[in-house]
Amino acid sequence: MSDKKPPAVAAQGKPSDWAALGADVLRLPDRKLLQIYRLLEQVGDKPEVSGAFDVMRPRLTTLRPPRRPALSRLFFLPAEDLLDDPDHYTRRLNRICRTTLAPCWQAAKEHIPAALQQEVYREASQVDYRDGAAIAVLCEPLWQAGMEALAKVIAECQNNLKYKISLFGRDDDVQRQMDTLRQILSVAYRIEKLKAALPPRPILDLAESHVEIIRAALIDLGKEDAALTHPLLLVLASRMQRPGELLRMLGEVRLGGTVAEKETLTREMSGYVVGNLLRQTNDFDRENPLVHGDPASLAAAAERLTDGLNSVNETVQGLRDKEITAKMKNARAEIGQFVLKNICADVDKGLTEALFGHGGGLPGDEDVKKAEQFALALRRSSKLAGPLGIQREVTAKINEARQQVVNNTLATLRNAPRNRDGSMGPDGQRQMFNGLRMVEILAGSDEAERLFREWSGQFR
Repeated sequence: MSDKKPPAVAAQGKPSDWAALGADVLRLPDRKLLQIYRLLEQVGDKPEVSGAFDVMRPRLTTLRPPRRPALSRLFFLPAEDLLDDPDHYTRRLNRICRTTLAPCWQAAKEHIPAALQQEVYREASQVDYRDGAAIAVLCEPLWQAGMEALAKVIAECQNNLKYKISLFGRDDDVQRQMDTLRQILSVAYRIEKLKAALPPRPILDLAESHVEIIRAALIDLGKEDAALTHPLLLVLASRMQRPGELLRMLGEVRLGGTVAEKETLTREMSGYVVGNLLRQTNDFDRENPLVHGDPASLAAAAERLTDGLNSVNETVQGLRDKEITAKMKNARAEIGQFVLKNICADVDKGLTEALFGHGGGLPGDEDVKKAEQFALALRRSSKLAGPLGIQREVTAKINEARQQVVNNTLATLRNAPRNRDGSMGPDGQRQMFNGLRMVEILAGSDEAERLFREWSGQFR
């Protein structure tokens, strides 16, 4: 069975109708879309509505409208960093598919006292949903009751096949996801308090005070039960751009339990971090970012993935685990292919088209800006080439792009109108400086200065 196939979930009404509604709403302007969103929010926690929200989520992520604190959303809040859409879900990685949430909540809430649900919802409605510390205090009873409820649901699924199939279908992977949720809910209050004390995701840099907060949280949990640190580490690692820093902290603190148990925890977390980076790389590749993203965003994505992978090097080398080392090598190769395929493959063509594809005419300001983005993306890729093992390919592409710019600039200068005294006209000067700007980005200022002297003497 493919690792990428999302878990089956029992049919609930006609989710395709709601998904179709979501697709129709996406055609509307932002103001109208938000109006429909607010109407759907009022429907409540009905599972079938999730199909519409799944389709609308990319736009909602950009628009970031205020969200009603639905009880189900509060329930799954501590696990939000581990949630994946069905097309991006990877099995056996301690992550959770969004299609699991609706039936999971449907089953769990039957074991949570109704009075508790009403009280938490009423109190949460009166505070700012973005106040993580306040939400943590209000929702702690819900999460504790939810942990116990999920344990009952998991046990019932194991003992009653008909019950399991009615909720989730026949896919056993759902039970692994529910167990991950159960573990997260067991330390949900501490997770949310910690998230409130740290920078928002993705966490790029940690101040010394942040490091001490994380270490103190790990030590406190470790004294209680070393196993409790695992769900906390899963959430934190998913929020950090350089999760290797978290693995180093884990290596430096003393937890309860034996040395072997800590080594097992470190190995499991290293496997998760590398696997999650590989998953993100595959997601970028599968979404065809050449259509959905610009060169700058693609280069930034590659830098982020490479930065995250490099942060794990030390820990993985210390483990000397063949399986994790192989995953690391595979992730590095995948990121390298991502750079070659999505940034380097046609960047020279895009640059040439933007700068010279105007029938002999001058490019506009937007065209020049676009050409710069292609050149800068290629140059940024060269900084990643060493760690990713693609130096030869990237260097060859930079040289090819540089030569195309030089050749096309020379051809343009030869055909550009001259002044009456035979000197270079304004159109030629502008195109020369456009070309020199690209050469400066691709090959450095010294090469651009050399060509300036050469061309100025040749076309003066």
